[in-house]
Amino acid sequence: MQAMRTIQTVDSDHISLKIPKAFMKRSLEIIIMPLDESKPVVKASPTWPKDFFAKTAGCFAAEPLVREHQGEYEVRDILQ
Repeated sequence: MQAMRTIQTVDSDHISLKIPKAFMKRSLEIIIMPLDESKPVVKASPTWPKDFFAKTAGCFAAEPLVREHQGEYEVRDILQ
C-alpha cells in the first residue's frame, strides 16, 4: 500500500495537496486532523544514515553480550 503524508501549517480555510501520479484516477481516503505539538514528528528515512554501519559496527566489542539464565521450564497440565 502506498501512502502519502504531509504536515502543513494552515493559515486559511483552504489547503492544497500535490498528489503523486500513482494516485491519479483512484479513490483516495483523505484524513485531516490536528498534529499533537507535544510529540516530535518522526520522518521515515528510505535509507540508512550515512556511515551508520561504520559508526556502529563492533560497538559491543568491549562488552560481549551474555544471555542470562532463562529459568526452568514451566510444567503445565495436559489439556483434554
